[in-house]
Amino acid sequence: MTENTFLKVSKKSFREIGSSNFEEFATSQSAIFVDKTLFIEAIVNSQKVNLITRPRRWGKTLNMSMLQYFFNIPVQEDGRVDEEERARRHVIFSKMKIGYCPDILAEYQGQYPTIFVCFKDIKGLTYEEIETGIRNLIHKLYVAHEYLLQSKKISETKKEDFRKYLIKDFDLSELKESLFFLSELLFTHFEKKVILLIDEYDTPMNDWYAKQLARDGSSSDEEDLYLQKILLLFGGIFSKALKGNDYLEKGVVTGILRVAKANLFSGLNNLGEDSVLDKKYAPHFGFTEHEVNSLLHETGLDQIPQVSEGMKSWYNGYNIGGITIYNPWSIMNYLYNEGELKAYWVGTASTALIENALILDKFQEEIQILSNGGSVEMIADPKMVFSDIRSSPNALYNLLLFSGYLTSERSMKNEDATYNCDVKIPNREVRGIFTGSLEKWIAKKFNIEVRDYNAFLNDLLKGDVETFSEKLKSYLAVSASFYSSGPKNAELFYNGFILGLISAVSSYYFVETEKESGLGRADLILIPKPVAKYKNALILEFKFSKTQEDLALLAKKALEQIETKNYETKVKEHDVVEKTLKVGLAFRGKDVEVAFKASRVTKVLP
Repeated sequence: MTENTFLKVSKKSFREIGSSNFEEFATSQSAIFVDKTLFIEAIVNSQKVNLITRPRRWGKTLNMSMLQYFFNIPVQEDGRVDEEERARRHVIFSKMKIGYCPDILAEYQGQYPTIFVCFKDIKGLTYEEIETGIRNLIHKLYVAHEYLLQSKKISETKKEDFRKYLIKDFDLSELKESLFFLSELLFTHFEKKVILLIDEYDTPMNDWYAKQLARDGSSSDEEDLYLQKILLLFGGIFSKALKGNDYLEKGVVTGILRVAKANLFSGLNNLGEDSVLDKKYAPHFGFTEHEVNSLLHETGLDQIPQVSEGMKSWYNGYNIGGITIYNPWSIMNYLYNEGELKAYWVGTASTALIENALILDKFQEEIQILSNGGSVEMIADPKMVFSDIRSSPNALYNLLLFSGYLTSERSMKNEDATYNCDVKIPNREVRGIFTGSLEKWIAKKFNIEVRDYNAFLNDLLKGDVETFSEKLKSYLAVSASFYSSGPKNAELFYNGFILGLISAVSSYYFVETEKESGLGRADLILIPKPVAKYKNALILEFKFSKTQEDLALLAKKALEQIETKNYETKVKEHDVVEKTLKVGLAFRGKDVEVAFKASRVTKVLP
């Protein structure tokens, strides 16, 4: 598309992609905005404390910013209520979906002191770095409420304690008491209980686990001690703020995962939990079908017939509580870039932990099933145990499911709060992570770098089949120890090789696998797209022998099958093709023979 050919609204209408400031969207006259204010109604009618887990970049922080903007009592510098600002916000919300709930507007809008704290930037290699980050965060939070020092309702003793946080002169026990103490002072000043919003609570722990597990080997005793200190610190902060806090009206906690073995929420009898397997908050995170259709209309992209189909293939596929949900980060970037289909979400954070796990041998059978569009059965447990990922496929699938790399086709809740699920890859954008891992796995088996693996495949694509064949024989010799250990591993290896080949070329080639062509089915047909460097089409037929039959003869039979069954029919439909390479490959253990034939394509005149 040319610049602004279909985009009806200026790119300035898109607030900075990734902005989590609700006020910016709410007060803009032109911003592209999806109204999620009915989430407020859901929270008002929820349990006292709620833990909501969703994948990264799914609108958690923006929704929490919205709750703060709605519930919080706006104040002037001297601590008096800013009635003018409260009235202005009332007008803003009355024009949104929550405006259809006048009772909630009257009773809750601008009526509660609100604490909003976000841990998404708290990361570190040591416990000391994490504690320092939290101390700085708490300091800024108290600075935002410095007006409390002017309150006539708060004692001087309490104000002296408050000042410790302003000058960063508070000890560890006071750090753990910080959210509780602030809620007490806010209650004293406003004579109203507090709304407590804790966003991305698990980021410091997830980051810590990821860095440890991405390395080879187990963690040391010292590292385990650091982790226990982190958990104790967060346990202390959350315990004081959420358990038995008489000044708490409502608490909302968001994150990606429910961290197990941390006891952060133990003892909370009134805790409501909601994950990607639950229905209650499903429409409030991510974009629904209706919301996406509205965005397409607003931007003018609905004028293009193929847009909806392509967008669903790339960014749809999530089943959250039985509702179809789109990845919001990808959709907004897709609209901003005027309908350019590419991966936006998968590159927004480090996937080292997932990528390292996906290339382990023990996961390959299921990874290949998923990459082929199939589903895998699992027991989903919202309580994540990171340390099990290296040894347990089910732990890996839990990480993938709750992090947004898999979605549930079917789920049934068990009595122990786990779920029996069939999971699959949600869409094309995410599938790239899995198919890319297959390339890396095969390269690892060949004992070569991924760039060398791609160069090896490039020999095939440009028509140098002899060099390709020689390299393949040497690589198979290196990797013999894996696939010679049993027929199952041999099948995994060769299937992984084919899937890795497909993954490596799919951006530049149309890929047909075992599709009808001529008088039968070809194992693999690669047809160059106009952007491909080489204009050679490839038809590959694979044969696998378990006996001592002549492999060279078997490879020739594969080549003859390509020709006699007229597999080339499919190729002739594409004008860009200049030459067709027919390749028969015969495998037995570490041995391989290749037979091939090249022919110029005869164009069919209309």
